[in-house]
Amino acid sequence: MGGVPGDVEVIEKSRLRRDLAIAAIAVITLGVIVGLNFDEVIEGLSHITFWEAFSLVSLHLLALVMRAIAWGLCLDAAGSRVPPRELHASSGPRFLADTVVPTYVGAWVRIGLLKLMMGTRAPTIGQMISADGVILLVEGGITVVVVVALTFAVGLPWWWSATVIGLAGAGALIALWLKQRYADRPFVRTFNVLAKRRTLAALTGLLAVVLVVQPIRFWIVINGVGIDADAVEAVLAFLATSVIGGLPVGPGPASVGATGVVFSGEELGLIAASGIGLTATAFVAALVYSLVGLAIAGPGARASLLDRASREIPSIPEGTGTSK
Repeated sequence: MGGVPGDVEVIEKSRLRRDLAIAAIAVITLGVIVGLNFDEVIEGLSHITFWEAFSLVSLHLLALVMRAIAWGLCLDAAGSRVPPRELHASSGPRFLADTVVPTYVGAWVRIGLLKLMMGTRAPTIGQMISADGVILLVEGGITVVVVVALTFAVGLPWWWSATVIGLAGAGALIALWLKQRYADRPFVRTFNVLAKRRTLAALTGLLAVVLVVQPIRFWIVINGVGIDADAVEAVLAFLATSVIGGLPVGPGPASVGATGVVFSGEELGLIAASGIGLTATAFVAALVYSLVGLAIAGPGARASLLDRASREIPSIPEGTGTSK
């Protein structure tokens, strides 16, 4: 059994290399598209006004804060409360990492920061990961309602509903299996947020704000670069981005790919410009959130973070060399 940890480490490293390879291909592809349509991309971005850019940043910042609060609500239900200062101080860098590193590093950034800031008071790693899963589950339920409503209201192709219902149903079955199989484990307690009407309503309300804000951002930037889009097309572009975003391709390529699926008749330069605009304003919003969160944490929390981080790095005894 001694070889199991090494095997797991090899698997994780292999997965990381695979994800980084996929991300590199996606980024290179986006770079080629931008390079071949450079003038059109620049022209599209130049059409976005200051107030449109400000709105894009502000709306994304609102969505990030609501998402962080929703995550904290899941941990509250598990009996592992994260105080607001630590919650926002760790969530900002997590979202910032999500816009920079096209893998799943963001979640581990927040986990690491909370472990450093809260020590033994921090939720378990399993609880922090499962809280993200609960959020995805509730978002899936909201998305099903939206897509089915659009199917009946505007004649959306049936396969949109089938895809969303299938993904949401699979997520619900996995969650049910986890809750039954590991009923005695701490990480399952995050599902308690779904058991009470009050907490379920609060979580649904927070995530509904997130899911309303993002299509608005898509509508603003797509029309801003010169593509004539209505509200339904903006919603579809957001949904397609969410699906493609499940792959380790990064936010920029995901946005461009999804917008290209919905607006296949438009010029690639404008589609690339919309993806760049969404990603750039998301980065600014996450950066602002990170800086504000760090300021809110206060000097005491920052000193504690640095102190714990320094103690995590083992010191080298004097006289110890590299040679034997």
